[in-house]
Amino acid sequence: MASSPMLLVLAVGVLATACTPELVDPTPPGLSHVATLDVSASRDTLYLTDTLRLGVESHDSAGNLLRGHAVAWTSDAPLVVSVAPNGLVTAVGAGEATVEARSGGIVGNVHLVVRKLVFSVNVVPDAVCLRKGFSTTVSLTAYDSLGQLVSSGVRPVVWKSSNGQVGTVVPQDGDSALVLGVAAGVINVSGSLMGVADSTGFIIDPAPLGSPLTCGG
Repeated sequence: MASSPMLLVLAVGVLATACTPELVDPTPPGLSHVATLDVSASRDTLYLTDTLRLGVESHDSAGNLLRGHAVAWTSDAPLVVSVAPNGLVTAVGAGEATVEARSGGIVGNVHLVVRKLVFSVNVVPDAVCLRKGFSTTVSLTAYDSLGQLVSSGVRPVVWKSSNGQVGTVVPQDGDSALVLGVAAGVINVSGSLMGVADSTGFIIDPAPLGSPLTCGG
C-alpha cells in the first residue's frame, strides 16, 4: 500500500529530530553569566622543561567572583608551551606563546616567554671500559649561549642507561651519576639537563678481578 504524503512528512520530521546532536554544556545550570575572565601567572618567563600552574578568575557584570564555570585552555604555540586541561603549562621549546582561557564565551589570556638557559652539555669521561661488578662516576657540565659554565644544581640532571640489564645509573650530587657494570655488554649512558643531552659509551668487561680488561679486544 502506498504511503500517504502526510505520513512521509511526519517520518522525515522524526528522522531530522533524531539526527540533531545534543548540546552539552559542562557548566552547571543556574550560574551567573561570565562578564570578565582574568588569567594570571606567577612569572612570565620560563626555562625549558619548567612547569607552571596558571590562575584564572571569572566575574559577573557586577564584579562578583564566580565559581563552578568550566574553563577551556589552549596555547597558540604548543611547541613552545603546552597546556593541560587544569591550566598547568609546560615549557617545551624556546620562544613565545599566548595561553588562552575561555569560559562562557569570554576569553582571557597570558603571554609567556620560554628561554633556553642551557645550550650545550658534556658528559665525561667520553668512553669507559668498566669491569663487571664495579662502578665509576660520570659527570655532566653545562654551558650557556656565551659558552660560560652553568653552575651545577640549577636543575636536576636526568640520567639514563640504554640497557639497565647491562649497566645501571644512579644520580648523585653535583650533576653526576654512579654507573654500575651489571653484565657483559655495551651501553650508552646519557645525561639531560633542561632538554639538552649528551651521552658516553660503556663497555662492561666480564673479566674477573685480577685478570686484565680486554673490552672486546
